[in-house]
Amino acid sequence: MKIKLLIVACFVVACSLSISGRLLSTGQAAEQGQKLPGDDVVIPSVDEKWGQVKFTHQKHYAYSDCVFCHHTNNATMTAETFTAGKDGKVPLCAECHVRKEGDPKTPKGSDGTELWSYNAYHFNCIECHKGEITHKPKGAPAAKKQGEGPTKCAECHEKKE
Repeated sequence: MKIKLLIVACFVVACSLSISGRLLSTGQAAEQGQKLPGDDVVIPSVDEKWGQVKFTHQKHYAYSDCVFCHHTNNATMTAETFTAGKDGKVPLCAECHVRKEGDPKTPKGSDGTELWSYNAYHFNCIECHKGEITHKPKGAPAAKKQGEGPTKCAECHEKKE
């Protein structure tokens, strides 16, 4: 009986420490004005017909590591290192990729493909959803699994009026 109580007490203490640690690190990320890995993110759209996409980090953890999308940051970034404040400011995808096609500031892929928002997001999102990843951000690890997401525009995008 004493052993069971000891195990329960250790479990309660461990949970309490974990929660208090998350609250502290949550404050660090919030101070930087960043979304936390558990938050939904709104990805803007420059398309005339299709609007923004609400992206849920929680749904994507099983499919890829953080650096698959956040490829400009630390190559070992995880939800834990981010919330602990170890990855610095993580730029939003839109800071580079929301530009319209033809903008000279738009990054280019290794094959010269212009990575404006349509290309960048669709290479990452739709190729993974279809299970046909042929483009991968430089330095990003392979996807953990793929081929299980929506593939039609209206399944992710809000429709513009």
